[in-house]
Parts: sequence; structure tokens; C-alpha cells
Amino acid sequence: MVRQISALTEATNNLEAVLARYKRAINDLAAHLDDGESVLEAFDELDGAMLRQRELTETFEEFEAARHQVRLAVFALATAQGASPSELGRRLGISRQLASRLATESEHVHPRPI
Repeated sequence: MVRQISALTEATNNLEAVLARYKRAINDLAAHLDDGESVLEAFDELDGAMLRQRELTETFEEFEAARHQVRLAVFALATAQGASPSELGRRLGISRQLASRLATESEHVHPRPI
């Protein structure tokens, strides 16, 4: 599970960096528009920063995938330690249905040794 948490930490750091760049770009866009520039002129001044929205989407997807892997590892470990999916779901603040799906998926990804 430590490997999954490290991957999530890295994904979080990447997301923070991309969000910081995006925040600067939207603030720059607002400044250009406040100065009376057209949207197209403002985009030209931003040097493509607003056009890299795919980077933001892909980074969100990487973060979500890493978070999902941590959840699966947590469910596998908690189940091995005797916790029920319902108990874990309550602690995580997720629905029983989602907890059940995660528990089932974690059994396939992290099978218990026989």
C-alpha cells in the first residue's frame, strides 16, 4: 500500500503544479480582458497557456486513478484485518454501494493469500 500512497502523493504534486499554472493563466486572461483586449488577443498574449486544458484533464485523470488504487489497497488491507465494507465506507464517508463495489474490486486486484 505504501507504493500506492507514494503514487498518489506524486499525482497530487503534479495536480497542484498544473492547477497553479492554470490559475496563473486564468488570472492573466482576466487582466488582459480588463485591459480591454478581445478574447482572441488575450489568448495570443497567454502563449497557449489556456489551450493546454488537455494537460489539466489528463492530470485530473491520473490523480483519480492513483486515488482509486489507494482506495483498493485500503479496502484489501482493511478486509484482511477484519473490517467490513460497510464500516470502512462509513469511515470514508462513501455510500454502502460504493464501499461494496470497492471491496469487490479490491478482491480482484489484491487477492488474499490462501
